[in-house]
Amino acid sequence: MTDEGTRGVRAADGRARGDGVGDVPVGDARAGAGVGDVPAGAGEDVPVGAGEDVPVGAGEGGPVGAGDVRARRAVPAQEDPRAVAERARLVVRAAPGSQRAFAERIGMDPTALSKSLCGGRRLADHELAAIAREGRVSVRYLRTGQGRPPAGADRRPEGGARRRADAVDAEVRKEQILRATARLIARRGFHRVRVADIARACGTSTGTIHYHFPTKEDALRASLLHCADRLHRRLDAEFRDADGAAEKLRRLIDVQLVTRDEDRDEWSVWVQSWNEAILDPGLREGQRAVYTRWRRTVLDLVRACQAEGLGAEADAEALTSRFTAMVDGLAIQVLAGTAEMPAPRMRDLLLDAFEPHIPLRRR
Repeated sequence: MTDEGTRGVRAADGRARGDGVGDVPVGDARAGAGVGDVPAGAGEDVPVGAGEDVPVGAGEGGPVGAGDVRARRAVPAQEDPRAVAERARLVVRAAPGSQRAFAERIGMDPTALSKSLCGGRRLADHELAAIAREGRVSVRYLRTGQGRPPAGADRRPEGGARRRADAVDAEVRKEQILRATARLIARRGFHRVRVADIARACGTSTGTIHYHFPTKEDALRASLLHCADRLHRRLDAEFRDADGAAEKLRRLIDVQLVTRDEDRDEWSVWVQSWNEAILDPGLREGQRAVYTRWRRTVLDLVRACQAEGLGAEADAEALTSRFTAMVDGLAIQVLAGTAEMPAPRMRDLLLDAFEPHIPLRRR
């Protein structure tokens, strides 16, 4: 093997390991800190696949000879999703026009592209292919950093202004922080989550977290509101094509069941906000506002049933209080594992909460 060929193999190995200048270390949350950073979410790495055969010394010392000795280029066993998103951002930034225009050219929803570039969602294979095609780079470059970068990637906009693709939209960042905070609180517990943990989960700095939520209590309040808003959006979607108030009550009960990880997370944040409000009066107003909104939804449905001729003689306030107390108590039993309470059993008990005034079981 020639000296040039040996150097070519070593150079390839160095690039594959991420030893080159500007490479982002896998798992180093500090690499993406600040505005425009991309999180390195745990467990998000995916296999890159087998390495690619390349001629030793090709492009440096010319063909090796008749034997054309070939070496397998060392390729990382896993992609760093943060680094993939960062390279995609470079491609978008180097392309002419706005980020929205780029999304339209590749047939991708602009919001989905924005979330992908900031780490809120993973780019699918066909999306990576479309970005590579539009940006005139290879998919291999986007996945591994090996290959020709986008032309003009190092140019800066006039006046030093940041391009839209180079910064994470403030609302997208806030949504990302809220999701991460709610998930961490739900699964670790409020007092076991530090601001540094939230920053690490988002791939940003603690300063960014404090910018949006000055204290951890502020983050808890915001997480509760985030979960409540998500619940009511789901209810609105369920109610849209429901046939009558009684059917809406049935669907409301189904939404309250603990059947998915997301359901468990929402209920965990809700119960923990109760616990903290007991000890911290400063949290009570926000907790009360969320509960009042939820109770009002149930009460309005009970009264709508009465307007349709169901349970007109019943005390709507009492029925609402009985139901809300029962759903909260049953959910706590499920979360704490203090009783054998599978979802079908929980549903049956909640359907009976309105009996005999508003029969919800299908005859």
